[in-house]
Amino acid sequence: MADIKKTMYASTMLADLDIRTDRFGKRRIFSIKFTTKDGKLRFVPTAYATGCRGMNMKLHRFRGIQPCDCKGNPELHVVPVKITNIIEYNSHIIDWSNGYSIQ
Repeated sequence: MADIKKTMYASTMLADLDIRTDRFGKRRIFSIKFTTKDGKLRFVPTAYATGCRGMNMKLHRFRGIQPCDCKGNPELHVVPVKITNIIEYNSHIIDWSNGYSIQ
């Protein structure tokens, strides 16, 4: 059988990124694949969403991605990711065709 990847609308992915914790107060951990500003493809298998100190993330259309281990303990540093550079979120390919502005 062919391995067919599922898609997710960009607006759904961004709404899901805005939910920081589950109903028990634990951080929501996800996987993400994105390109950096210099064109490198990066994959972070376990991460959680966070902000960057001193930067208005929503105004500049970025999201802070904190790599972590499987228990949610932070590793490395926060990576600011431009939302239009996100390619996959939780193994779903991001579909930007639902009227969301890519600018």
